[in-house]
Amino acid sequence: MKRMFIFFGIIILLYSVYYDLDKGTLNLAAENSVNVTAQPQEEKKETVDTVNLPAASDPSLSYIEIKIEPGDTVLSLVEDSVQGKLPVSIEQVVSDFEELNKVAAGKIQIGRTYKIPHYAD
Repeated sequence: MKRMFIFFGIIILLYSVYYDLDKGTLNLAAENSVNVTAQPQEEKKETVDTVNLPAASDPSLSYIEIKIEPGDTVLSLVEDSVQGKLPVSIEQVVSDFEELNKVAAGKIQIGRTYKIPHYAD
């Protein structure tokens, strides 16, 4: 009798793990599909021209202006503009961003336009 309870307990445990991994306790796929259809995301608008910085900064550094959308980070925007591996360290990206905008990289606001460092090849 004891073995039968252990056997059924293991079966129930395995089924609950399978169900949680397969479908999840929260049906996030259904929630996300509702949000996507309700609010389609617009393409990011960025200026075509790059602009050189003033003489006080590194003269070879240029930037693009991008309007911040939900989910954007400074690092993701720079990676999108480079379209590959970053040619500088993450600390340098953050430092360049903060120098261009006089705002901390963690304090960017949705809907505002910021100067994002553009690292040309």
